[in-house]
Amino acid sequence: MIALFIVTTLLTSFTSIFIQRTSDNLILKMDEMFAANVKLDQFVELLEEVDGNLVDYLVTDNSESVLNYHKKKDEFREQAESMFENIMGVYSQGDLIYKDILYMVESYLVETDAAVAARLVDDGNEYSKRYSEASIISGYIKAYADKLNLKYLDTNTAQYRNISQDLSKLMFANIILLVSVICLNLMIIIYIAYNLTNPIIKLSHSAVEIAKGNFDADDITVGTDDEISVLANAFNEMKHSIKKYIIVLKDKADTETQLFEQKIENLEMQSLLDVAELKALQMQINPHFLFNTLNAAVQLATIEGADRTSVFLDDISKIFRYNVKSLDRVVKISEEIEMVKAYGSMFVVRFGDKVHFDFDIEPGIKDFDVPPLIIQPFVENATIHGVGDMESEGRITVRMTQEGDTARIEIRDNGLGMDEATRLKILAGEPAENTSAGHTTGIGIQNVLKRLQIFFRTDDVVEIESSPGYGTKVTLKIPIK
Repeated sequence: MIALFIVTTLLTSFTSIFIQRTSDNLILKMDEMFAANVKLDQFVELLEEVDGNLVDYLVTDNSESVLNYHKKKDEFREQAESMFENIMGVYSQGDLIYKDILYMVESYLVETDAAVAARLVDDGNEYSKRYSEASIISGYIKAYADKLNLKYLDTNTAQYRNISQDLSKLMFANIILLVSVICLNLMIIIYIAYNLTNPIIKLSHSAVEIAKGNFDADDITVGTDDEISVLANAFNEMKHSIKKYIIVLKDKADTETQLFEQKIENLEMQSLLDVAELKALQMQINPHFLFNTLNAAVQLATIEGADRTSVFLDDISKIFRYNVKSLDRVVKISEEIEMVKAYGSMFVVRFGDKVHFDFDIEPGIKDFDVPPLIIQPFVENATIHGVGDMESEGRITVRMTQEGDTARIEIRDNGLGMDEATRLKILAGEPAENTSAGHTTGIGIQNVLKRLQIFFRTDDVVEIESSPGYGTKVTLKIPIK
């Protein structure tokens, strides 16, 4: 195909170059043919301009007319001389006519100059006589020019006929060449297309059979030794390799099926263990919560009357209603926040001005699902173990923000804090003894952490920052999706 392209390109290029050069030569010849006619026409026009300026001067005695006369006279003489500069002494009939015209031009200019000189001295008879002679000579010049023009026209007509015949022959030869090139290209293209498409058709039919799962089809045979042959051989090898590979896969499929069934059984067992662990962890939090709540109610009832107790008990009832529901459920984060607010109100009643609660919930956070009772244990630890033993005012802040697909819930207090060893024990899932009698820290926290890890299938659910005397900040990292 590349060779065909190169040969075709060379043939068309040579043809175009030959036609272009021949056309240029013919155009040049035609320009040369009519150049003499053009010069003769310009020569006659200059003669008429000289004669016109002369008549105008003789009649009007206008100085501008005489200046134009001398200017055109010089151009006329130069034109006449340039027309005979190539005559070398051996004259053709045309050269003789040119020579006669040149002599008559000299005689004409002598008479016109004499007429101008006579007009300068206002000799009317003299310049009239001179102008008459000049007019006669001018008529002869024009007659000879017309004769010469007709002679060249006859010669050019004969040459034009010859050129026209040459052009006709050239166009005929060009058509023959183009038809030959087109026919050659068609024959070669048909031959190449047949040798190219026939093996490809066989390949496509074999590919359809393989797509249907028939790997027993006959191999493809190609008689040429080219890229199509390589492709056919590679296709045959691929077919045999796929057939062998399918047999191996079928052997492995039974073994993998057995392993997969065993894996499914293991996953089901693990899921059952997770559910059991989740329910066990959820049941641990209720006794601890009820103990602290009832203890606070008893203390409040002892030290003040029943008016404030009604408000306190109303908060307790909200919390009880929230807690006595099945822990094997999913709640919205908004429900969890409302329960924590009620819990905070209960502790404000219990501790009075000693404890303040602040809630900072970023607007626009989507309401998402969480396990129940994941914030309250941290608030309880902050009130009892963080600010409960403080003599100054204690402040607990619950803040929720969103970073991408993660909600960050911060429980911060300005209480006593904890040392690094205690913080690490809580994060590691080990209970840590508290300095206050009757309380241990880490029970509720570990319960929440376990439930969050099982619910969201991730270990990265909490951050704890604390130091003695500077309070504690617990950050829960909850995936929103």
